Amino acid sequence: MSGFENIKPSYDEWMYWAQVVIDRLTTVSHVYGQPPHPDVFIREKERQDKLSSTVAVMKHLHELTDAYELSIPQNALDASQREDNLIMELQPVFAAVQERLPEWSGDMQRLLKSPWMHECNGKLATILFRGPEGREEEGIGSGVVDNGRLPAKIAEMMDREAAGGDRAPRIEKPRMAESRMRREDIARLWSKQNGAFLRTAGRMD
Repeated sequence: MSGFENIKPSYDEWMYWAQVVIDRLTTVSHVYGQPPHPDVFIREKERQDKLSSTVAVMKHLHELTDAYELSIPQNALDASQREDNLIMELQPVFAAVQERLPEWSGDMQRLLKSPWMHECNGKLATILFRGPEGREEEGIGSGVVDNGRLPAKIAEMMDREAAGGDRAPRIEKPRMAESRMRREDIARLWSKQNGAFLRTAGRMD
């Protein structure tokens, strides 16, 4: 292993990638909420179940990260323990996301009529599958770890966490994931393409 692989992901990394997951799942929930192509069939109960379960994952991530970001530790020791506790709570959520990514990607490819690798069907699909411009590891890709992108990034973080060793120190307050499109912009783009505003089931702002 390299030195980098022997270092556990920092609190900043966990928070950053939690935001990336939330951003991608916001798009997934919008697509489940209002599939854009009437000729692509999905049973109503299946659609509603998948929408609800996707929103539940996003809500869980929001609840975890918001609670820790809004709390004020009394001292450095409290802050370090608080961050370690959050990371412990995030790990099973990331593992569940990794398990479900292939299904999410498959559904999105079908509902958006878009391939995941290249020549995606529109800007929304491009950001979902390939990530914002220049940040492909933030796209969900095929959902399979072997094909890289976000699934591989999550796997790498989980492996580094499990390997032990020291944790990378905090350098700065975790920056927001640079989706290059705010969630509000994604909703407006989707609305423009489909002639009606999206349902707000996946909106957390």
